[in-house]
Amino acid sequence: MFRLSKVCMCAFLVLFVIAAPSFAAFPDGKPIRIVNPFAAGGAGDVEVRMLAPLMEKHFGVPVVVENMTGAGGRIAYDKMYRETADGHTLFYNNQPALQLGEFLYDGRYKGNEFTYLVNVVNDPRYLLVLKSSPYQTFQDLLETSKKKDISCAVSGLGSSGHLGSVQLVLAGLKHRIVPFDGTAPSKAAFLGGHVTFWIAGYSELKALLADDKIRVLATLNDKRIAPYDYPTLSEMGLPEVAVYNMRGICAPPSLPEDIRALLIEGISKAVNSEEIQKWAAETDRPMLFAAGDDYFKLHEETTKMVLDALPMMKESIGKK
Repeated sequence: MFRLSKVCMCAFLVLFVIAAPSFAAFPDGKPIRIVNPFAAGGAGDVEVRMLAPLMEKHFGVPVVVENMTGAGGRIAYDKMYRETADGHTLFYNNQPALQLGEFLYDGRYKGNEFTYLVNVVNDPRYLLVLKSSPYQTFQDLLETSKKKDISCAVSGLGSSGHLGSVQLVLAGLKHRIVPFDGTAPSKAAFLGGHVTFWIAGYSELKALLADDKIRVLATLNDKRIAPYDYPTLSEMGLPEVAVYNMRGICAPPSLPEDIRALLIEGISKAVNSEEIQKWAAETDRPMLFAAGDDYFKLHEETTKMVLDALPMMKESIGKK
């Protein structure tokens, strides 16, 4: 950022033109619209609404968040795939929902053709049992699964929890998948003792641990994430299981490179701002910044994970 305290007004005007090319990218003052494929009030919705005013400061135009729900995000992704790529329409991408919609439910879009701008959050998952359960470790649960019926509540078929449940089966944990219509009822079924275990998000752990009703048996990630220091499956000598909701800002396919660069710069400044970092720490938000090509690599990794589990996921929903 330029320091202007000793610069004359004439030089200031020259520097302003050079330092703020993003203003020139939106000369008509047309707003930037960020489409959120999921409902208002959810974790992703809160995140993008925190980012919007900081993006406004950088780009000099209004930034408006619009919820476009339905079909697990597929309605919005399909619309964004066909949207004009001019920088004025962006969307808050949720992975693996994007890949599950495309490959499990035959979404009418190609995820690898979207323009990947900046990833914001990676919300990993944890395997929980009730404190009253007999299972003290993941190995206890694993051994039991070989001898008797155990079950897992998931927040709907085709959800990230469903994907994680299938990955656990592939890792050797045999169990029945019990689908519910959303996170709240699946959580209620778990806390009520109607299923053996549940897969919870990072942002949910603090409250659950405070109630002292649950025990965490494993981190479903490739590494431990502070402050929740629980072992990963790979540490136990088992196949790696990675379950998460990764959220970031994308644009329709074929976004011009100059506009892509401007958007990456401005969104990156918003994500890495002191305001957002402080808010993330206060709200237990697991930030994961990745921009441009690095963000696209995360998309490729998630796509591979989904495709590896796809045959069993299709079988579990009765689809060939």
